[in-house]
Amino acid sequence: MNDADRYVFGGLLVDARRFQVERDGRPVALEPKAFDLLVLLIERRGDVVSKQEILDRIWPDTAVTDNALTRVVAQLRKALGDDFRDARFIETVPTRGYRWLAEPDSAEPQSASSEQQAASSEQQAASITLQSAAVALAIAAVLLIAIVFVSRHALARSWLTRGMPPVAARAVQLTVSPELDAFPTLSPDGRLVAYASNQGGAFEIRVRAISGGASDRSVTADGQQAVQPAWSPDGELIAYHSRRLGGVWVVPALGGVPRQISEFGSRPAWSPDGARIAFQSDPCIDVSPNAYSANIPSLIWIADRDGAHARAVTKTGEPIGAHASPAWSPDGRRLVFTASANGLPQVWTVAAGGGALRQVEGIEGTFDPVFAPDGKTVYVATGTETILAVPVSVETGASMGRPVRVLAGGAGSTRHLAISRDGRYLALSGLALTSHIWTIPVQGDRASGPPAPLTVERVRRQTRPSFSPSGAELAFWTSRQGGSEVWTVRADGGAPQPVTSGDLFNPSFYHGPTWLQHGRQLVFTVHGRASVRMVKTDLDSHRETTMLEASEGHPEATDQNAEVLNADDMAVSPDGSAGAYSRIDERTGRPRLFVRRFAEPAARPLTNGESPERFPSWSPDGRDVVFELKKGDATNIALVPAAGGSPRLLTNEPNESWPFGWSPDGGKIVYAALRQGIWNLWWVSPQTGATRQITQYTSANTFVRYPAWSPRGDRIAYELGAVTGNIWIVRLPDGLP
Repeated sequence: MNDADRYVFGGLLVDARRFQVERDGRPVALEPKAFDLLVLLIERRGDVVSKQEILDRIWPDTAVTDNALTRVVAQLRKALGDDFRDARFIETVPTRGYRWLAEPDSAEPQSASSEQQAASSEQQAASITLQSAAVALAIAAVLLIAIVFVSRHALARSWLTRGMPPVAARAVQLTVSPELDAFPTLSPDGRLVAYASNQGGAFEIRVRAISGGASDRSVTADGQQAVQPAWSPDGELIAYHSRRLGGVWVVPALGGVPRQISEFGSRPAWSPDGARIAFQSDPCIDVSPNAYSANIPSLIWIADRDGAHARAVTKTGEPIGAHASPAWSPDGRRLVFTASANGLPQVWTVAAGGGALRQVEGIEGTFDPVFAPDGKTVYVATGTETILAVPVSVETGASMGRPVRVLAGGAGSTRHLAISRDGRYLALSGLALTSHIWTIPVQGDRASGPPAPLTVERVRRQTRPSFSPSGAELAFWTSRQGGSEVWTVRADGGAPQPVTSGDLFNPSFYHGPTWLQHGRQLVFTVHGRASVRMVKTDLDSHRETTMLEASEGHPEATDQNAEVLNADDMAVSPDGSAGAYSRIDERTGRPRLFVRRFAEPAARPLTNGESPERFPSWSPDGRDVVFELKKGDATNIALVPAAGGSPRLLTNEPNESWPFGWSPDGGKIVYAALRQGIWNLWWVSPQTGATRQITQYTSANTFVRYPAWSPRGDRIAYELGAVTGNIWIVRLPDGLP
């Protein structure tokens, strides 16, 4: 590189040689891929750089959706202080790509202070190492497509095999519960494991010896749904989260009286010296194998071991997503955590004092990170039998090389990693999910009989049921590793029939079927390799019509199309003319509701966006939209006119309320609710606010999702899932990074 690699645009300085960006004399932190995109656009300034070229250059040999590119562009614009409506630097060229507008100045802005320059030099060295690691990973990568349905947030995950078979590890099953044992934590001496178990009905913290022989014992026995234990470094206390009472608690490791140290939060993690506890601000909501650990705006907090001096160490939108699952570095200077939004979860590190964010690149779509005792490796769960060992910088937490795949054969879906003090063993949860479509008969305002399964296949997850206008059929979405499809089944039972079919060698992923008001017409989205489409299919004639498309070179492809089509909570209006969905508001870092009329080029905001909003659902007449409104650590149900306005809160509970369907007359909204650690179906009246419980499930490891009310008014269909699992101990192979 030469001096031409240093660009100045007014107050913006970009040094491609040193991987450095300054704005008005201050360093600007960018993800490596955002920096690569910035340099690419500047080098090609004046030209339109197509989306496909960007994907090929920035994500070589990697299958990603346009959503990944949109997110990086949004981050880049925010960092540069640019506005896509009145762009100074990055122009969006509909149907084509992006163009850099500004020309370099002849004079450079005043440089940053010496302190800032020193910090930039440290960042520069780490970035160079990360760039080299990324190139090495890209050269060695071989693409392997797999689809994993993430409990609430459906998404397609792209995996890279690292050019070699995984390293096999010895995995031993420690518990044998037919229900759910999860969230292991190891004692400081490595001889005991504590975990959450619902064998007695409610989750309690139990302890047993790793060597076996001795029976386990209960540390808690109060029925308050205790989960996520964390053993203190001195071995005296166990911190945990209560799903029923909320917040973070501590209890003597030998048993005793629990004490609450925080009224909110979950997933506690002790600092290496035992003086502080880190935790996420959101409660534990979902225990599914591929569930996000939290929802926006969850942040990472730190408090003293007695709960005093609690403070947030991350900020909403920095990075974008819900911040969850913190774990300390061995020196206590940094925390590693996950950030989840619309897309693949990412792994980040942050200084314990706040700031100094750094993404651990190359491991998107992973969960539950932990540091090795030497601080040179981060282990992450993948929701499969594979665990990734990622070499990182001790000083910054940045990636230092390509991950190694460790195969924990037999464990199933790995989650909730905990590492021994000597770094030789990992304890983890090996989980399994079964999910089916169920129906329950209703009469008037209550259930009139017991629920019964409508589908029985055990290979796939079946979810998001949608009734036909006549009420005689149900469409639903199935997913498994390797693909997702749309199926139908008669509401009174029978063999399900596929509407779509997957292609193993050129996979397409189908999402969110919705019936239109007339005839036997279904609308759903199709995610392919190079495009995403919304299609309307007539089940009688088998004719398919593309309603909306976002793909490279297509005349209808726009950023607005990609935005609505890639939203994982997009709901089509009853007449098929519009879609309601959420996207991250760049100003606040929170999801906000939008409505897009498909005949119009752009979406409009539905609300003022003051609180996080997700998962809209249209009323039968299309006049109103109900949605999830997040305030504090609770999610409640709100209603807003489809034309826009101020939301009206319908529920005000301290737990979770997730709406999805309406009664045929629009007089009731059916929703899934988490109450005292148990999921059940409820309904609420949008006119009076009256509520009633519909189902009577009592197990803490089952959940209900996506209820739909039949147009005949006689039944409600929904997904019923059950998570089972046990505690496993994995002996890590020698020679890992």
